[in-house]
Amino acid sequence: MERFKSTAAESTFVFGDVIVSFSAMEALRNGERVVFTTMEFKTLQYLIQNARRVISRDEMLNEVWGYENYPSTRTVDNHILRLRQKLERDPSQPAHFRTVHGAGYKFLP
Repeated sequence: MERFKSTAAESTFVFGDVIVSFSAMEALRNGERVVFTTMEFKTLQYLIQNARRVISRDEMLNEVWGYENYPSTRTVDNHILRLRQKLERDPSQPAHFRTVHGAGYKFLP
């Protein structure tokens, strides 16, 4: 079930057993806090804001990391891997952070 709640002070997104608070920059999985780096959280936020849309590695680099700080496309792969490890029930068979071979990634709530 996908839910998005937004108020002036708080915005949250719920998928599976995960609750993400954008304003607090944190997430809970099964009621336990998940620790993210700043870039992991920004990657998660960008994917959620663009749910169900295929996002190329280059787009992710431009939008999340920015032009001035342009790492390799492997950086995106590594961040997606860490998001899967932290938020997927079975990281080896992701339900939410999906690879679209030859195109990039998409988030499915």
